[in-house]
Amino acid sequence: MKTIDEQLEDALARAKRLEADAQAGSALLTEASKQSDDLRQRLTTLTTDNETLVLTNGELTEQRDQLASDLATAKQSLTSAATAAEELTKAKDHLTALSAEVEKLKADAKSAERIAAERYGAASPQPLPVTSRGDAKADELVTKFKAITDPKEQTAFWRSLSTEQRTLILNAQ
Repeated sequence: MKTIDEQLEDALARAKRLEADAQAGSALLTEASKQSDDLRQRLTTLTTDNETLVLTNGELTEQRDQLASDLATAKQSLTSAATAAEELTKAKDHLTALSAEVEKLKADAKSAERIAAERYGAASPQPLPVTSRGDAKADELVTKFKAITDPKEQTAFWRSLSTEQRTLILNAQ
């Protein structure tokens, strides 16, 4: 058996150990409390981040849907533009054909003008003398025609006349 002093020493040593264990437990509890607070903060941050990500995901989904709609519209516009381009190409070809026909008609008209000029003597740079035969209409037209001295103006005047008026002038010579 142990003496009272030994028992007291054992009790004091045990009390110191228990006190040390209590301090270590307290330190562990403080550390666990800090970790718990950190985990709560991280949980709050993660919850906030999750809510932000859910909102962002919703916005991105809306943007994706809008872009898909815009893409469909653009494809339709592209198809319409391609159709319009085909129509324009056809119209251009038609216009080219019409231009060629106009040029042919112009050439034919110039040939007809040359033939008429050769037949009626208007091919010279000087205007032909015009005389009247007593016809009042023919007299008036011949007078107007003689009053014009510029060959270009005479040609313009001649072209502005009807076939009947031209015949009157030609017969008045």
